[in-house]
Amino acid sequence: MKVILLDDEKSMLIIMKKMLSKIKDIELVGSFQSPSEAYTYIKENKVDMAFVDINMREENGLDFVRRVTSQYKEIAIFFLTAYKEYALEAYGMHAFDYIVKPITFEKLENSIQKAKDTLIFLQPSNQNNKNKIFFNCLGSLEVKSAMGGSIQFTSSKSSELMAYLVMHRGRLVSKWKIMEDVFSGMAQSNAETYLNTTVYKLRKALEPHGMKSAIISAEEGYKIDLKEVYADIIDFEDRITSIYQLDESNLEKAIQTEKLYSGELFGEKDYSWSLPEKERISEVYFSFAKRLVHYLIDNMRLTVALHITKKINNFNELDEEINGLLMKIYSLQKNRYLLERQYERYKKILKSELGLSPDNSMVELYSVLIKSFG
Repeated sequence: MKVILLDDEKSMLIIMKKMLSKIKDIELVGSFQSPSEAYTYIKENKVDMAFVDINMREENGLDFVRRVTSQYKEIAIFFLTAYKEYALEAYGMHAFDYIVKPITFEKLENSIQKAKDTLIFLQPSNQNNKNKIFFNCLGSLEVKSAMGGSIQFTSSKSSELMAYLVMHRGRLVSKWKIMEDVFSGMAQSNAETYLNTTVYKLRKALEPHGMKSAIISAEEGYKIDLKEVYADIIDFEDRITSIYQLDESNLEKAIQTEKLYSGELFGEKDYSWSLPEKERISEVYFSFAKRLVHYLIDNMRLTVALHITKKINNFNELDEEINGLLMKIYSLQKNRYLLERQYERYKKILKSELGLSPDNSMVELYSVLIKSFG
């Protein structure tokens, strides 16, 4: 695993280098005293882990990590600091660990082991290297070319039409249905002209990437040939369908499948025709992810379970089951502080958003978990 260090104290870098050299499968690829230099390195090189000091003169470590993780979510972050008061904010940023100085070899080794245990969670999903187009629509809409860069659509309707055809999984859709869904509100003659123009623009956008012929017209309808297109939504649903019952034989596949979901279908693009699908896909994800979290907790895979549960909680902070699972994980990790904090946070959000208090089952769960600390 490729590791970088960022600390403006040179003595700390020397100490960390020495300790990291003793840990198996760790390759220190860079040590920096300047956040700007570290960021430049990350942009140009592969990095698996970053150990970041919080208190630096040039830039606060928390701000640096926000900047990095907004672009490079796959990097495992470890915060280093002499001050415990930053722990809340650091954990809120989904850091792997928060290591309070002085740092011992045992602390460091244990922290790195956490990352190794969840390496499967961080690895990117496998994708067919024969694909020419990568259509990603979970969390946002982005269409990339295997040749590099994003596909340049000359109109919003051409990208919407591609999304529409992909969601039909390569099946032929009549032009009348397309006009009704994608060009609703227009007179039929105008809609048909607009459809023809949009198909032309879509083919022109795909042409430089060897995919012009992927948009097929037949029997007064259109479809997209998906043989050389990777679509995260199709991959996501196909994987879930294939995982009937969770066990050790398919756990890796399940974790990779969960990782594919980074947000609602098409993100902030609320295509009217996509709204039922947007809701359905969200329900599919939450059902699958919760099932996965329960399995991970039952098998004491707590680090991965915590990552996924926090992710679900970010999508829906009012979900009682997820808040309860977070509390249970913190209890199993013997972290009373985070358990109490999670419960109080849930109470506050519930009160401010709905004017309600936790129901009796949640109060009872909290009481039982707190009593487990003695």
